[in-house]
Amino acid sequence: MIQVDERYIDQITEGIYLLISGKRTQTLEIPEDLPENEVRQLYEYFNKMVEEFNKVSEFSFSLSRGELDFVPPSEGKMVILQSFKSLQASLKHLTWVTQQIAGGAFNHKVDFMGDFSVAFNEMTRQLEEAFHKIQQQNEALSLANETIKKEREKSVSLLNNILPERVVTELEEKGYSAPKQFQDVVVFFSDFVDFTSRASEVDPVTLIDELNSMFKVFDQIVIESGGERIKTIGDAFFAVWGLNDASTDAPERAVDAGVRIRNFIADRNKIWPIKWALRIGLHQGNLVGGIVGETKYIYDLFGDTVNIASRMESNSEPMKINVSARIYEKIKACTHKYDFIERGSINVKGKGQTTMFFVDEKERA
Repeated sequence: MIQVDERYIDQITEGIYLLISGKRTQTLEIPEDLPENEVRQLYEYFNKMVEEFNKVSEFSFSLSRGELDFVPPSEGKMVILQSFKSLQASLKHLTWVTQQIAGGAFNHKVDFMGDFSVAFNEMTRQLEEAFHKIQQQNEALSLANETIKKEREKSVSLLNNILPERVVTELEEKGYSAPKQFQDVVVFFSDFVDFTSRASEVDPVTLIDELNSMFKVFDQIVIESGGERIKTIGDAFFAVWGLNDASTDAPERAVDAGVRIRNFIADRNKIWPIKWALRIGLHQGNLVGGIVGETKYIYDLFGDTVNIASRMESNSEPMKINVSARIYEKIKACTHKYDFIERGSINVKGKGQTTMFFVDEKERA
């Protein structure tokens, strides 16, 4: 029987205890004086087992940390090492498949790890369904947004046709438009002579067509001369110049527009079966503008300037342009363009004696 030093047995026993306790274990240093016997052989077997165990442990730790590129030991003898290598390959494949699915390629499947593969493939199917549903919803949302955009453009276009540009901008940005005072605005009024009595002689459809065709031309002339139509009231046409700019030639541009409108009606009467006579009146001064109402927006201008311009129109004569002394003072230097006829002081309702002038284009052919 071999005589064994107890300290050797204690070292091996402690090493085995650490190993089975799952703790990191170091190889045992073989005493130099240990003879070539069963005890030395036991030391060597134990050290080989520790080395194999530590390699497998390091490999498993790398997998648990997600380090799939960890190089496994190449000379390991333990069966579990082969299982870990197979798991590493499967996880690498799973990572690649997941990246493909994340890129939208839902046709990939996995076929390992039993129930996990079934669950993963079912998740992929559900992701594909959700992806296609999101695509359909995005397409529907895109169409809805395009429809909303077109409807908004229509709404803005409609608002621009009935409200000044400044007011439309304020409504878009703030949701409201505050009243504003304006200085030196030229107000233009026109209406048709005996319109009420003549309207009873013309069928309604024809009457509306007549007004529409004439007011379309009025609008174009006003826009081309830098003015802005505020509204029409029956056969009355209400426009302004200088509402949104501080130019000093607003009176001249407004009178130019009045002459063009009057000439358009005169030329139209030469070829059109229904003849119309027009009265025009202009005045310049201060006024207040703002939106009236909440459910239906109506932009209107108020003040003495509007009233006087209306009196200029009502005290005009058929196919004449009647202006106040304020307008005359602004344009009297344009004798090369206009003929001026002073009408003297005329009694105006609510204003008393008021000086007026007829203005006409010079030497019209």
